[in-house]
Amino acid sequence: MKKLILGAFLTLTTFISYSQKSTDELTEKFFTEFKLDTDKAFDNLFGTNKWMVENKDGATKVKYQIRENASLVGEYMGYEKIGEKSLSESLKIAVYLVKYERQPFRFVFKYYKPKDKWMIYNFSYDESIDDDLEEMMKYDYLTKQD
Repeated sequence: MKKLILGAFLTLTTFISYSQKSTDELTEKFFTEFKLDTDKAFDNLFGTNKWMVENKDGATKVKYQIRENASLVGEYMGYEKIGEKSLSESLKIAVYLVKYERQPFRFVFKYYKPKDKWMIYNFSYDESIDDDLEEMMKYDYLTKQD
C-alpha cells in the first residue's frame, strides 16, 4: 500500500513540475536533447502542443531540413540566447544562435500559455544571420559619433 501511495505521489509531482515548466526550462531541455538526438528533441518540443503532434508531416519536414542543413555546416557546437521578448503573460518569443563549425543558425521559439502551462506554438529557423549583421553594421556606423 505504501508503495502504491508513494508511486502515485511521485507521478503527481512529476506531472505538476512538468506542467509548470518555464519557457527557459523547455528550451534548455530541447537543446540538451538536441545535442544527443535531434529527432527526439523536436518530438518532445512539439509534444507540448497537441496540435503540433497531430501535424506529423510538418514535424517530419522540420527534422529532415535541420538534419540536411546541419550536415553541410559541420558539427554542432552549442547555443546562445540572442534575445527574448514577452508580448504578454501568455505569449513569448525566444531567439537563439545555434553554433555549428562552419556557420551559425538562428532558432526562433514562440511559446504560448493558454491556461497554466507553456507550449510551443511555432518554431522556425534560418541561416541568414549575415543579413541581420549587415543591417546592424549600417545602423551602428550611422550612430557612431567622434
